[in-house]
Amino acid sequence: MEYSVAFATEVDSWKWAKRAEELGFSTAWFYDTQLLNPDVFIGMALAAHETSRIRLGTGVLVPSNRIEPVTANAFASLNRLAPGRIDFGVGTGFTARRTMGLGAIPLKQTRTYIERVQKLMKGETVEWDFEGQKKKIPFLNPEVGLINVEDEIPLWISAFGPKGQAMTAELAAGWLNFGATGTGEAL
Repeated sequence: MEYSVAFATEVDSWKWAKRAEELGFSTAWFYDTQLLNPDVFIGMALAAHETSRIRLGTGVLVPSNRIEPVTANAFASLNRLAPGRIDFGVGTGFTARRTMGLGAIPLKQTRTYIERVQKLMKGETVEWDFEGQKKKIPFLNPEVGLINVEDEIPLWISAFGPKGQAMTAELAAGWLNFGATGTGEAL
């Protein structure tokens, strides 16, 4: 059996990830909650530099906080620092968006976001709409080695409702469940 640990991102989160690695945890998940915690990718980059085996994942990334190319670039950069140890955890942003007075992102919009980020992280070209324009965009020159689009970045989705869980299954993603049972009861 494998165990993971999740924590609010701090600049010193790498210390917790390193200790979790020493204790045999398989994955360290970093919260993505702007206006409350430091940036998730800063915490993960420091942890990637200071660890060698533990997987590092966003627990969970909020689609509205970063456009798809920026997210894919951050993951591909982390994947260069910690090849094959990065996980893409994503959700509709219930908590993080509440810090800005907003509600969760609709599942359809979340799914489109996920699919675009995944394709970019695999080195594919995606059709991307932004500022009223549709563009086809790929990573430029990934063969230079500044990023890593070769090692897979598994998808994990935080979904508590039946529609979100169905989307998780349809996308063949792992299911993230921080502190609740499948019945909605706290652990």
